[in-house]
Amino acid sequence: MYDTKNGKGEDRVRIFRKKRWLLLPGLLVLGAALLLYARFVEPARLTVRTRTVQAEGLSRSLKVVFFTDTHFGRWYGVDRAARLVDAINARQPDVVLFGGDLLDNYARDRDSLDLEELAAQLGRIQAPGGKFAVWGNHDYGGGAVRVYESLLEQAGFQVLNDESLLEEWNVQVVGYDDVLMGWTDPELYQLNRDIFQLVVAHEPSVAEKISAPGECFVLSGHTHGGQASLPLLNRLWLPAGSGGMVRGDYTTQDGTQVYVSSGVGLTKLPLRFLCPPEIVCVTFEPAV
Repeated sequence: MYDTKNGKGEDRVRIFRKKRWLLLPGLLVLGAALLLYARFVEPARLTVRTRTVQAEGLSRSLKVVFFTDTHFGRWYGVDRAARLVDAINARQPDVVLFGGDLLDNYARDRDSLDLEELAAQLGRIQAPGGKFAVWGNHDYGGGAVRVYESLLEQAGFQVLNDESLLEEWNVQVVGYDDVLMGWTDPELYQLNRDIFQLVVAHEPSVAEKISAPGECFVLSGHTHGGQASLPLLNRLWLPAGSGGMVRGDYTTQDGTQVYVSSGVGLTKLPLRFLCPPEIVCVTFEPAV
């Protein structure tokens, strides 16, 4: 009980109220600092995730660099492509895979996009085993469908549309069309060869559709890892096609391994928080 006789209780209340109002400016400064970090610092923190995977049937070690969701445009300029390419080449990959969503909104940004410079920068990517890409939903939307494939081919990429090919490492590389804007014959998700399958698909939900007699590893993007990664809230704004996966390593009920990348660029909001842009370097080793 407050000692009202000598006023000590009232003094404590006044001190508490004063401290509470002093706390408010500090919270505003902290909020502003976090906003500036999410807008200008974290989007520039390109990181490299590394994985080593044991795979049955490989003839020798295979190093793959996967990048996705660059969303070049208003929030992620073509001027950033050089640094991205340098980071990829620094890993000295055998094969480079791109998971789609090259441009953010072509209809909106077309006048400010230097596609020739973008193709020239992506053309600098070195991968003796080949450079391969798949379609994302943004590569269809906003008129990007008219430029996506030709731009990547100019940069030396082969765009896989429900296609597979056999690489010299005794690996079948499979690239699926976009789930949301494209179409894939369901029978093509049945992979019949008893050989290691390396699958690239923009949306993670594709992993749940795949059936394979041997080992299968899926690389995908699309979710941006939430882009602003807030605990317990990420799943509330996951896009269609995510299959409930946010980012990182997953295994489907059929045993298919999946890696969902948080991607490189920005979309909808020019912010990243606790979810820095990334490229992924996976080294596949022959299982002993």
